[in-house]
Amino acid sequence: MRKVVDSNYLQCPELRQYLERSSENIAVLTDYASMEAYKGDTLTSIYRSMAILSEFQHQTEILKNTSVACGLSGRRTGLQRRLVDHPQTKGFGQYCQQLAEAKAGNPHYERQLLEMGRDATKQLDRMLSDAQAFSGAIDDIAKTYTAEELRIVRSGIPYSRSFGQKLTTHVLHLAATLFVRHPMVQRWPVARELPNTLIFRISLCAYLLAIEWISVGGVAATKPTRIRNDMVDVNFAAYATYFDGLLSKDQKVQRIHHDARFILENVFDCSISTVRK
Repeated sequence: MRKVVDSNYLQCPELRQYLERSSENIAVLTDYASMEAYKGDTLTSIYRSMAILSEFQHQTEILKNTSVACGLSGRRTGLQRRLVDHPQTKGFGQYCQQLAEAKAGNPHYERQLLEMGRDATKQLDRMLSDAQAFSGAIDDIAKTYTAEELRIVRSGIPYSRSFGQKLTTHVLHLAATLFVRHPMVQRWPVARELPNTLIFRISLCAYLLAIEWISVGGVAATKPTRIRNDMVDVNFAAYATYFDGLLSKDQKVQRIHHDARFILENVFDCSISTVRK
């Protein structure tokens, strides 16, 4: 089993239980999990966040950063392999050793950790402007639905065919916008590869997040930091669709991941059994 680990799960006893259950159980770490582990009081948070994984160094896989991953091919085979940062994964044991030395007071490694902490905090702070834009997008999306469709969203009734078609169209439009804007995209994917690209899966999960917010009346009084945190969760949900699931304490991100997986498998014929080769 290979499961993506949400940052809120890194210090949970359940993570240790998952890794102890079988040596074939792998914790998959994204760049956003690392950023959230580094932010704030770096020399306290990073040690706590990496403590369990440090005990299971050979059961930890590190993914390429999201910017690079967004430019990867959507070719059906080898999706997991392409997402993994093999040099970082191979070097995770050395990283854990340096982490231990920093914790013991090595000033050189402490300085490195603090620098990474500053970079992580800056990156997450930059996302606050994206959060404000996303807030406006949620309101715009809500306006495209009829009163009956909004009732469906807010009551949790299964989507109708017309609602599903509208959702699919909106996700495709959002993905197209991101493909145009993203600097790592070298070419447009062909139709059969599109649902396997990270940009498409992030778009799908972001749209499902918007639906979640619409179901509770929108985001008018919501702080940008909360929306930013939800946007980080979208990345966890999207990455987890390439693997065997998501380890998270957050029920909202679990729902988004579950719904995204259902749509990918039943609408776009994306099966996890095809991506490991």
